[in-house]
Amino acid sequence: MKSTARGLAVLLMLALLGCQSGYVIRQGWRQWTIRTHEIAISSLDLEKQLPPEKAAKLRWVPRILEFAKRELGLEPGDSYTTYVDTQGKAVTYIVTAAHPFALIPFQWHFPFAGRVPYKGYFDEAEARAEAKRLTQQGHEALVFPVAAYSTLGWFQDPVVSSMLEGTLADLVDVVLHETTHQTLYFPGHSSFNESLATFVAREGTIRFLSEHAELCGLSKNYLAEHQKSVEREELLLRLRNDLDSLYRSGSNEKILRIRKAEIFDAGLEALRDLSDPPGATSLRASNAALLAMTRYHEFEPRLAALQKMVGGTTRKLMAHLKEHGPTEDPVAVRQLLTPEASSPTP
Repeated sequence: MKSTARGLAVLLMLALLGCQSGYVIRQGWRQWTIRTHEIAISSLDLEKQLPPEKAAKLRWVPRILEFAKRELGLEPGDSYTTYVDTQGKAVTYIVTAAHPFALIPFQWHFPFAGRVPYKGYFDEAEARAEAKRLTQQGHEALVFPVAAYSTLGWFQDPVVSSMLEGTLADLVDVVLHETTHQTLYFPGHSSFNESLATFVAREGTIRFLSEHAELCGLSKNYLAEHQKSVEREELLLRLRNDLDSLYRSGSNEKILRIRKAEIFDAGLEALRDLSDPPGATSLRASNAALLAMTRYHEFEPRLAALQKMVGGTTRKLMAHLKEHGPTEDPVAVRQLLTPEASSPTP
C-alpha cells in the first residue's frame, strides 16, 4: 500500500508540473488501471485458473523475493505479490532512437528518472507515433515490446503473464533484474543502471538455481546460455567500437553510409553464427538497436571487478553502491559512473 499511496502522490504533483508531465500522468494512470485486474499470487482461485506449468512457476516467486532480500540485499517492497494476465500482449512498448551517423542516443527527461534513452508506452500505437515523429526529425528510431518493467518503487509492480512464458530460470532472472532497478537507481546513468541489473540478475540466478537440487538441469542450461550470451555481448561491443571509429573518421556522408552498411553486415553475419538456432538474431542494422542492446552489458566487466574488490558478494556490491553513489568520492565508483554522451532531448 505504501507504493500505491506514493505513486498517487507523484501523479498529483506532476499534474502541477511541466517536463513531460502529461505523458507521465497518462502512463501512471494506465499503470493504475492495470492494477484493477491484479490477483494476489497466493490466491487459490488464481492457482485454479492458470495452466499447471505456469502455476508452478508462480509458486516460486515468494522464494525468489526472499532470496533477493536475504542474499543480494535487494528491496522488492510489495512488488511481485500480485499477478496480472496481459492476454498474450506485451506489457509495454519501448521507443528508442539515435543519430544515424553517431553513437549518440536520443534522450528524454523525466522527473525522478532523469535523462533516459528510451520511452515506454502501454499503447503500441502511441509508441509507433513517437517513433515516426523521431524518424521524421532525422533520427533512427524503433519500437520493441517488453515482457516486464519496473516503476522504481513508485507503484506496486505485478508479475505479468508474459514473465511466465520462458523457463523458471528466465523468471528468476527477470524478477531479480527489475528488483535491482527498484532497489538502486542512479538518475541519468541508464547504461550503468541496466548493466547493474543485468549483472545482479545473472549472479543471483546462478546462485538461486544452484541452491535447489531440483533445479540442477535448469542451472546447467542457464550457465551454458550465459556463456553464449557473453560471446554475443563481446561481439556487439566490438561492433559498436568499429562503428564509433567510423563515425569519428571525418568521412563524408556517402562513405559513412556505405561503410556503416558493410560493418553491420559483417557483425550480423557473425551474430548469426553464434545464435541458437543458427541464423537467428534480433539485432537490426541501426545505431538505435545496437545501443539498446549494448546498454545492458557495457559496465558488467567493471562491476565484476568492483564486486571482487569490495568483498566478492553481490550483497556487498549493492551495499557499496548504495553508500557511495555517483556523487561521492570513491575512485572505483566515479570511474564506473562515467557521464553518458550528450544527446538531444525534446
